[in-house]
Amino acid sequence: MTGTNGQLRYHWLPVVDDSSSYGLVRHAFSGRRIDAGTSGKSFCGDLFAIAEPSEMDWIRAPSCQRCNSELKAMKG
Repeated sequence: MTGTNGQLRYHWLPVVDDSSSYGLVRHAFSGRRIDAGTSGKSFCGDLFAIAEPSEMDWIRAPSCQRCNSELKAMKG
């Protein structure tokens, strides 16, 4: 999904992911957070349940490097 200025629109969100010792990982999802449903497919290709994270979740959850790499590749 692109924004009005032609840029890719996406948002990061901590979601339950057992690959982290904290139990959550920040993944990137298409579109705006406000438009997200109860689940979403991240840029790394995995499907996750969407819930409202706490402030501590944002601080402690690491970013998904696969999502980060995909976004970097798309931006060039």
